[in-house]
Amino acid sequence: MRIWYQLLSSENGMRDFIDGTQQLVNTAASPGTTVEVRGTREGALGDDFRLFWHYDVREVVENGLKVRKSGQYDAFVVANSLDPGLAELREILDIPVLSFMEVSCHSALMMGDSFGIVVPNDKFAAHYKEIVVRYGMRDRLTGIEALSYENVRDIGPAFKAGTALVREIEAAARRVIATGAEVIIAPGPSAAVMAQHGIHEVDGVPILDSYRLLVKTAEAWIAMKRLTGVHISRRRLYRTPPREMLLQCARLRNIPELSEG
Repeated sequence: MRIWYQLLSSENGMRDFIDGTQQLVNTAASPGTTVEVRGTREGALGDDFRLFWHYDVREVVENGLKVRKSGQYDAFVVANSLDPGLAELREILDIPVLSFMEVSCHSALMMGDSFGIVVPNDKFAAHYKEIVVRYGMRDRLTGIEALSYENVRDIGPAFKAGTALVREIEAAARRVIATGAEVIIAPGPSAAVMAQHGIHEVDGVPILDSYRLLVKTAEAWIAMKRLTGVHISRRRLYRTPPREMLLQCARLRNIPELSEG
């Protein structure tokens, strides 16, 4: 199995986090599975603001088109919790496409009756709430608590240092546990640093090891596609554009990856 594992983190500005994530997910991959952790050119720069996030989404979709053209991958993992390009990729890729937040939320509700989220800063809260509502899980989300990182890139050095970030995540987790959360989701580097330190619960409440969970879930979906030949519905939401429309778009917008439909 070969898995494209897409972070938004900048290949230049957040190299420590990308390398750390690669080391982490390697410990989850089964024999014969290769997980390729990829960043973006300059992403995760203010993606709590929709304006900046928009440009990251475009790059994720572009990478998905390259994966489609290559035909060399068995799954595309959107390892960013804001679902960048998720619907777009599912429309066009004929391999399983999984997302950090969707996998985490559904897994959390197999572990407990409710969940809470720890986010990098308060600006993110509205976007995460919107995502959970879209999943139909509004009533299972008890609360969202924020860390102190107004610029998400500041988590990079904190991720490398580790201990102070761990303590802050634990404090935020306790605040969200007080709202009634039975499981904690900590998007972004928070999930990775807790897993690296072997911390999988706070006061008896599970905190998801989402990055490795994504690897195991992707392996399961690849296996099921091999068994059944099916991985997605092509009715309505994820219907693939007609070939003639893909060719027209490739020509008008100069997208080489779509030049063969």
